[in-house]
Amino acid sequence: MTDPLVLHRLDPARPPPASLEAWLEALPGPAMLQVPGADRSRSRALVTLLHGNEPSGLRGLHTWWRAGLATPATDLLVIIASVEAARTPPRFSHRHLPGERDLNRCFRAPWQDAPGRLAQAIMAELVALGPEAVLDLHNTSGRSPPFAVSVLDDARHRAFASLFCDHLIVTDLRLGALMDAAEHLFPTLTVECGGSGDPQADAHAAQVIHRYAASDNLFGALPASDTLKVFHNPVRVELAQGARLSFDPADQADVTLAADITRHNFDLCRPGDTLAALGTSGLAALVARDHRGRPVLGELFTSHDGALTPRQPLHLFMATGRADIAASDCLFYVAPVSDNKTS
Repeated sequence: MTDPLVLHRLDPARPPPASLEAWLEALPGPAMLQVPGADRSRSRALVTLLHGNEPSGLRGLHTWWRAGLATPATDLLVIIASVEAARTPPRFSHRHLPGERDLNRCFRAPWQDAPGRLAQAIMAELVALGPEAVLDLHNTSGRSPPFAVSVLDDARHRAFASLFCDHLIVTDLRLGALMDAAEHLFPTLTVECGGSGDPQADAHAAQVIHRYAASDNLFGALPASDTLKVFHNPVRVELAQGARLSFDPADQADVTLAADITRHNFDLCRPGDTLAALGTSGLAALVARDHRGRPVLGELFTSHDGALTPRQPLHLFMATGRADIAASDCLFYVAPVSDNKTS
């Protein structure tokens, strides 16, 4: 295994192999690429593959580089992070290496382990660069339209987000993500390009990279109120400790998510809509706390004839069709309609 403390420098004059898989295997480990821009007095940073099972950013970078690395508007630093996790068989299926922490939860102490030290190395490069912006590319684990996530809601972040998508989620939740650590230093935006494995998400990532690199001013045009929908502080709905989750009704699990749960992403779910079947533990199999840590499950959901259904109209985000991710991370996020401003 390569040294997680080293971000290996890639030569921009040597394009990657035609095959993305061949390039992934050839990468020396966590890597960075520095591309000189038209304006050498400014710089930007692009981070991708913080999660090894979210390849659209890497695919978009491969497409952009193979097309010739058109001179960006400013100097551009690209960081490719979880290379080892991405190429661990089966390829692009591991969020992080088995037995290790999620890298995108390691941008705050403790940093003693390998992902913590890699997070420190990434932050050290960003601080040394002092970019005017940081863009972090991800995939959702289920079908979803592209959207952006920020920890600040202001004209600058709305303009930044509107370059890439129609939805912006603003959150006060701090999980140790790159966005949390970087935001007080540089404007930082996460873009979820769509579902992992979706060719449309790969194409969107390539488009995002092109726009990010080519735009002279990332913050200049405030979007019209009807073009960017902004949602504030969605709540994570998680599996309670010891509870069991499934997508198969025959399993008789504590929580059985609806097989088509991902179709609800960015939809409005109403009372009576069934999101999951609950076992004998009922709502006790789930946990939902707001960004202040206050338990809010009972305010948002009820159990009706053994089915989990909203108690009030809720926007739902980031639902996944993978039981392992739903169990280890969260089932989905929700935001009450009354808590959100869309203009």
